[in-house]
Parts: sequence; structure tokens; C-alpha cells
Amino acid sequence: MFCDVDAATFLATPDSVKAALTPRTKAVIAVHLFGNVAPIAEIAAAVGVPVVEDAAQAAGSIGPGGRPGALGTIATFSFYPSKNLGAFGDGGAVTTDDDDLAQLVRTLRFHGSQDKVTYTHVGWNSRLDELQAAILRVQLPHLDAWAAHRAQAGDWYADAGLGEHVGLPQPSAGTRAAWHLYVVRAQEPDALAERLQAAGVGCRPYYRVPVHQQPVGVDRGWSGARLPGTDEAARTHLAVPMSAALTRGQIDEVVAAVAAA
Repeated sequence: MFCDVDAATFLATPDSVKAALTPRTKAVIAVHLFGNVAPIAEIAAAVGVPVVEDAAQAAGSIGPGGRPGALGTIATFSFYPSKNLGAFGDGGAVTTDDDDLAQLVRTLRFHGSQDKVTYTHVGWNSRLDELQAAILRVQLPHLDAWAAHRAQAGDWYADAGLGEHVGLPQPSAGTRAAWHLYVVRAQEPDALAERLQAAGVGCRPYYRVPVHQQPVGVDRGWSGARLPGTDEAARTHLAVPMSAALTRGQIDEVVAAVAAA
């Protein structure tokens, strides 16, 4: 079952989650999309079931209740090379303060076994490669500086007047977002993208067709879901350049290109 998102923040809200609850709901998955921080505590209080954080895009962000990965019952991270904290290949992590859940995750990641002999669950081979772990140990001390630069780059976009031409991403209340992607909103985003690319400015949509409208969703009967915030976000969004190495001069170039387009 899907819930809608707030069209300004692209995040689930307590009200949108409550509207989607059924007697069969066992947990809620809340996504910290693009580095914004979903209101995990408020969602948990409103629905009374465990909240799973999808923090794949939010390493380094800080919300009013703390960092993603420490706000819900359990959380998942991605260390794909393009993420805020990236390895040199695929990888990820699970965080939780529940000892029983932590032990279950350790068991599931190794074929459902704790001792390589006895198999208590049907699991997977999902251990983080040691080389990737070593690279992440080198990268991790730099995360806060990289995150601060991403947040600063978002401020630079606003200071440079990008909001005069497109809708800017809105951090959730009390959040300092380390933007994994800086996603603006425009009424004709594909036409804007074509003009920006012609000017040499990288940009792209990421989720033009939302999950419930994808072929897999249609096959499962999800396409009838009424998700106006999701549909509007999918229709109007466009990611413009964002990284921990972006300079103020480059941001000024992007804003000038958007203005010209």
C-alpha cells in the first residue's frame, strides 16, 4: 500500500501515512528522499507501528530529531559510488538500536545462519565486501564536511536567485539537508532539461513515472491509487547539478543557464 507525499518536501507525512493504514499494516517505510529528512518520530507516533527508514540518499543530513538512520526502528543505507557516502562499488548497511533486529539482520545477510552450520531462516548472501568496507572507513571521516558543502550549495542556489525561475526544494521543518540530489520543480521540466543540456548543464528527471504507475504497479493493481502529491512531484521535478565539489561559480553558471532557458 502506498501513501502520498507532501508536494513541497517530497516526503511522507503523518497524515498521508494515516490515510493509507489498513488493519494489515505491520510497518511503514519512510524515504528520506533526495537527502531531505522525513518526520519519522511524528509518523511513528501517529500510526503506532514500526517505521523503517530508507536513508539511502540522506547520509550526512541532520533533522530535528538527529541523523537519518537513528530515528526509526530500523534503517537502510546505500553506499553506491554516487551516494553522499560512497564506496567504489555496490554496498549498504542496516542500522538499528534493537538487539534482536540486529541479530536477525546479521543472520539473514549470511544465508540465514549464525554459525555457518545451522540455518534458521531463508536468507541471502548480502555481506559487505571487505574492500568496500575498507574504502568506507577512509571516506567516513570526510562525510560531515561533504554534507556541509552539499547543504551550503543549496544555500548558494537560493542566494543566486534560482528560486526566481523554478521551485526550489524545501527542507522539512528543522532539517539541514545534505542534498544528495538538488531537485527543482518546473511546469515544463522536460523542455527546460533540453535547453539546459544544450547549454552544457547536466540535469535529468529521476522518477518521471512513479512506482504505482510503472508496469509492475499496473500489473498489481496499484495504478488506481490516488496520490496527487506524488503525481505532481513526478511530473514537475528536475535534478540540477549537486555535489560536494560544486563551486559557487559553477552554481552561478547553472542559475544563469536556467534563467536563459
